[in-house]
Amino acid sequence: MRTKTLLQLLLLPALVTSIILGCSNSEKKEAKNEEKNIKEEQTNPQTKERATSGVKEEGKIVVAYVNGRPIYKEDLGGRSLQDAIDLEILYEEGLRRGLDKELEDKIENFKKRLIVTTLQREILKNVKVNPSEITDKEIEEYYNQNKDKYRYLVIKEIVTDDKSIAEEIQKRALQGEDFEKIASEYSQAGKNVTVRDVRNPRKYSNVFSGNEIGSISQIIQEGNEFKILKLVNVREIPLSRAKQAIKYNLVARKKADAIHEFAEKVKKEHNIKVEILENPEEGE
Repeated sequence: MRTKTLLQLLLLPALVTSIILGCSNSEKKEAKNEEKNIKEEQTNPQTKERATSGVKEEGKIVVAYVNGRPIYKEDLGGRSLQDAIDLEILYEEGLRRGLDKELEDKIENFKKRLIVTTLQREILKNVKVNPSEITDKEIEEYYNQNKDKYRYLVIKEIVTDDKSIAEEIQKRALQGEDFEKIASEYSQAGKNVTVRDVRNPRKYSNVFSGNEIGSISQIIQEGNEFKILKLVNVREIPLSRAKQAIKYNLVARKKADAIHEFAEKVKKEHNIKVEILENPEEGE
């Protein structure tokens, strides 16, 4: 019994040492794992974003992150936080699907319009044009130079889906035959020919340069239809009724002139080369 107890006493230091060493190794292992986790967390972009951002970024309060991108309290604009998070998630999905590449042209066009509009506003700050400053003489001159804009045309059209029939109709119309009579004859023969009033006569204001009642147009093709137009009536809009609209047209024209003058100045100062390959004002 004494021998056994003595043996236990002799083995006790070794046992304690073993336990201590085991604990030490375990703690070292845990410490290493913890260190590894901290390093991985620090190299994670999302964590780095939070670590560098803190509670505030650029003077704004961060209320959430979506894949490391901050959502600011000041940018919520009355929306709920969940709505803002949903939008960020949808944006992320759109990028994943490559929508940013598909929309590059539209984004570029929008950016161009935004830049140009901003610059135009700056230019027009120094252009003081008020409708009350437009003189009666300017209004009258504009009216006389643009009388075609201040007339209301009453137009009828005869329509068919057959070009050869349209050619026949135009010849008969030029000889003075009535549209209704022509259409009736073709309809009785089983041909698809109709007469109707033109709902948007301004669309064809350039077809009839003069005001001669009864004028007949050339054949106009629109899709699968062939049309011949007839000027039925012309109603002149008097200067007294057009005066106010002309004032605003003149104001707009003066603003456009100011923008054009600025563009010409920039072109000369920076030697900007302009090449016009085709004159859009010429006919096709």
